[in-house]
Amino acid sequence: MGEENRNFRYRSLFWPILLIGGGALWLLSNIGVLPDVNFRFLLRLWPIALIAMGLDVLFARRSPILGALIGLGAVALVIALVFFAPDLGIETSGELKTLEFSETLGSADEARVVLDLERYPTTIDSAVGSNSLFEAELDTFTDVNFSASGESSKTITLDSVTGTVFDFGWLDSFGRNTRWEISLSPDVPIELSIDVGSGSARLELSDLDLTDLVIDGGSGSTDVSLPASSSAYDVNINGGSGSFDVDIERGADIDATLDVGSGSWDVVIRDDVDAELNIDGGSGSIKIDVDGDVGVRVVIRDDGSGNVRVPNSYDLVDDLDDDERDTGIWESDNYESAAHTVEITFDPGSGSFTIR
Repeated sequence: MGEENRNFRYRSLFWPILLIGGGALWLLSNIGVLPDVNFRFLLRLWPIALIAMGLDVLFARRSPILGALIGLGAVALVIALVFFAPDLGIETSGELKTLEFSETLGSADEARVVLDLERYPTTIDSAVGSNSLFEAELDTFTDVNFSASGESSKTITLDSVTGTVFDFGWLDSFGRNTRWEISLSPDVPIELSIDVGSGSARLELSDLDLTDLVIDGGSGSTDVSLPASSSAYDVNINGGSGSFDVDIERGADIDATLDVGSGSWDVVIRDDVDAELNIDGGSGSIKIDVDGDVGVRVVIRDDGSGNVRVPNSYDLVDDLDDDERDTGIWESDNYESAAHTVEITFDPGSGSFTIR
């Protein structure tokens, strides 16, 4: 009997109280006693759960009363925060709203545009026939920061306001038709920077006059058209885990750095393109299709673990290192005579590389 007493442990009431309190919170919200509550707001209160669980581990295992008091205290604190949230200016309902922003072209002769797309599916295109430099219509559950400054040289920034480091706002979008529609003027040169985030993005930049383009990919898929411009421009794309479809349109002249990441890439190079592509391979595969009149030179200096496939019609002009399996310099048969050329330098990773 003494041995049994020494091994006896009280069963903590912490978790039952927490479950009952969660049900009570939902009931009070449903019958209108408390403000409407959404998952995102409750998950922002996660530090309370950590504190309560820590106290339960330290003290409540020795007494069921302590476990009950800790659980009741955690539930009471959450209910109090929900109840007083409107007075504190805190949004709890996750209401979907549509925001509109615009900036006139005015006397601008150049612009810098910085966009943080966060998690919303987005389309960016050109504001053809408009006197606006920037137009946006955004479906969002959170606030959005927008600023525009300058006269002849304008700077525009737009980004979604997130709550905490651990943001669970994506839960609001389940079953909701949210879209971001952004248009930019094709009438002035634009330096454009886009952080795709976790949402998908369709970047229809065909009519824009770009001077520089930076894209930070996220977990969402991205389709981008790289246009011809009044002069050559730089492109820097950092891939994330999402896929990329890149269309280098006819007449484009670019110097591009592509960091593949873990997502798959499909790149199409149209007629009359002049380009230098420096590609840092990752774990994702990359496929490049080149239209017939463009001369192509492929440089592979290192040997990665992924497969490298170059058309049989390309000539190996330098194997660089006999000891390496896939290193070398290949040229298409029209490279020396072509009016437009593309040079691709590829640093292999674990993903495959195919040009065709």
